[in-house]
Amino acid sequence: MALPFIVTLAVTFLAWAVAAIVSQRMGDAMTLSASVWLATGVTFGALLVAKPAKRFAVLAGAALAAVLLSLLDGLALLPALAFGANEALAAGLGAWVARLLRAPRPDGRIEPGKAYAGLLVGALLTSALGASVAIVLWSWALPQPIPLLTEWRVWACTTFVGILLIAPLVTSFAGFKVKRSGGMASSQFLAGAATFVLFFVVAALIFSSDVSDRFGASLGPTLAYLPLPFMVVTAILWKERGATLATLLGALALIAWTNSGGGPFAEVEGFPGEAVIEVQGYVAVMALLVGVVNALGATAAQALALAQDWRTRYRQVLESNRTVVANFDARTGAAEWGEGASELLRTDAAALLTVQDFIAHADPQEQSALQADWRDLTQGQREHVLWKNSLRWSDGRVATVNARLSGVRGADGQVEQVAVLLEVEA
Repeated sequence: MALPFIVTLAVTFLAWAVAAIVSQRMGDAMTLSASVWLATGVTFGALLVAKPAKRFAVLAGAALAAVLLSLLDGLALLPALAFGANEALAAGLGAWVARLLRAPRPDGRIEPGKAYAGLLVGALLTSALGASVAIVLWSWALPQPIPLLTEWRVWACTTFVGILLIAPLVTSFAGFKVKRSGGMASSQFLAGAATFVLFFVVAALIFSSDVSDRFGASLGPTLAYLPLPFMVVTAILWKERGATLATLLGALALIAWTNSGGGPFAEVEGFPGEAVIEVQGYVAVMALLVGVVNALGATAAQALALAQDWRTRYRQVLESNRTVVANFDARTGAAEWGEGASELLRTDAAALLTVQDFIAHADPQEQSALQADWRDLTQGQREHVLWKNSLRWSDGRVATVNARLSGVRGADGQVEQVAVLLEVEA
C-alpha cells in the first residue's frame, strides 16, 4: 500500500475521530440527543479538496472511524460495518454532487456562488441519505423499537449543520500556506477581531445563562438573533478562512451554552429536546449567512481580479502601440485621460482640461478646422473624425499624434461623449 494512501487514511481517521468526540460532547444533557455532528463534515470537506487518487483513502479512513465508533457504542461487527459503509456512501455521493457544481470553468476559475450552492445540495443529499439508511440499520440491529421519525430528524439535522460548519472550513484552508507578506492588512484583521469579540460578548450575555434574568421576561427571548450581525461583519472583514473558523467557534459556544440550559431556546422550551432543534436552526442560519457573504465576497474579488488583469493587458497593448485613450464630454468638452497619457504626449495630460486646451496646442492654421470637426461630431453630423497634428508644448517639446474621434450616443440618440484614440509617433 502506497505511503500517500496510508497517510491520507490516517489523517482522515484521526480528524473524523476528533470531530466525533467533540460532537458527542455537544449532546443535550437531558435528552442525550446530539446537537451537531461534525464528523461527516470532515468526510465531506475532505472529499471536496482531495485529489481523485486520494478520495478512496478518505472514504476508507472515515468508514474505519465510523466502524470503530459503532463498536465502542456496543453494536455487533456486522452492523458496525454497515454504519461505516453508510458514512462512506452518503458522504461520497453528496460530495460527488457538490463537485459537479464546483467544477472549474474552461479558464480554470471556480464560480463561488455555484460552488456554495453545490455544497448545500450535497449536504442535503448526504444528511437525508445517511439518515434514511441509518434508521433501516437501527431497525435491523437493535432489538428494541426506536422512534424512527425522531431518529431520522436528529441524524439529518445534525449532519447537515455539521457539514455547513466543517466543509467550508476544510475547503477554505486547503492549500493554505503561511505568507510573510501580502496577506490581510493589520487594520482589517484588528477590525475583524473586534467584531468577533463583540459577537462573543453579546452572545454570552444572551446565551450563557437565563436571559430573562438579565433583560426581563418580555425582552430577553427576543434578543436571540442580536449576535448575528457581528458574525456577518466579521465574515466580511476576515474573508473566507477567518469567517469559517469564527463561525465554527461561535457555533460550538452557542450549542454548549444552550445544552447547559442557558439562552432563550432553553428558557422557552415547550418539550424536552426543543432547544436542541432550535439551536440547530440558529446555527444553520448563521452558517448560511456567513456562507452567502463569503460567496458574494469571493465573486466580487474574482471579478475585481479579472478586471485588473484585463486592465493590465489593455494598458500593455496600448503602450506597445504608443496609443493614448481619452474621453471628452460632448457638451462641455471636459477631458478624461487614460493611464500613461502624460508619458506618451510628453506633457502633463492633467493640464489639458478640455478639448479646447488640446486644440490650442495644434498648429494655429489648423485650429479652425479642428473646431469645425468637433462641432460636427457633437451635433451628430459625423460619426468619426481623423486628426493628424503636431502638438507643441510650452517647454518646446512636440508630440505628433494621429487621433481618431468617435461620437458616443446616449439613449435619446444625442451625442453624449466623444471617445478618442491617439497614436503618438515616436
